[in-house]
Amino acid sequence: MKKIITAVLVCSIVLLSLCSFTPVKSVEANNDVVAFDEAKVLEARFSNMLNHNFVYGEIFHNDEALVNDSALALLHLVNDGFIEEAQLKDYIFNMYGKIYDDFSAYNPDAPKSEGLFYVIPRGYDLFEHKITSVIDNQDGSYTVISDVVIDYHFGEKVNAISTTFFIENEESPFGFNILYSDLAYPIEFASQL
Repeated sequence: MKKIITAVLVCSIVLLSLCSFTPVKSVEANNDVVAFDEAKVLEARFSNMLNHNFVYGEIFHNDEALVNDSALALLHLVNDGFIEEAQLKDYIFNMYGKIYDDFSAYNPDAPKSEGLFYVIPRGYDLFEHKITSVIDNQDGSYTVISDVVIDYHFGEKVNAISTTFFIENEESPFGFNILYSDLAYPIEFASQL
């Protein structure tokens, strides 16, 4: 048995010596850096914010209207007609930089519940933005122009142009707040407003 094992071992060594082995190349780390396009990142961030925005024009100057329209962005969180005040406060701060401590003065005839905000049932419009230009104002703010399709809750769709002013806010997960956003309608539609 020893002779057989020795013979197999010798044959294996002979066979291995006849084989040619190619050395394995060492794997080199890929240190290529992907180009970072800050303009595209900003555009994506602004587009995301615009497509979650329901506040336009004079609503920015009316706290009750701003709070009610902001609640529309959080309809997926509504339970039995209410949304948690903390969620609404966070959304308003992150989107618009405004701080509200108390919502009790708003919608005085609406149902009330501790720590909750009642979302008034109503029709609402949807806005779909496509950014056409981002202007760096060189002071930490940006002016964004976008084509917007407004899908009105009464069934009509209208194209408009939105001009939105963004300011930096490091405390917001977006990195920015919408300070103001305005809509310009086509002449034929504007006359009907």
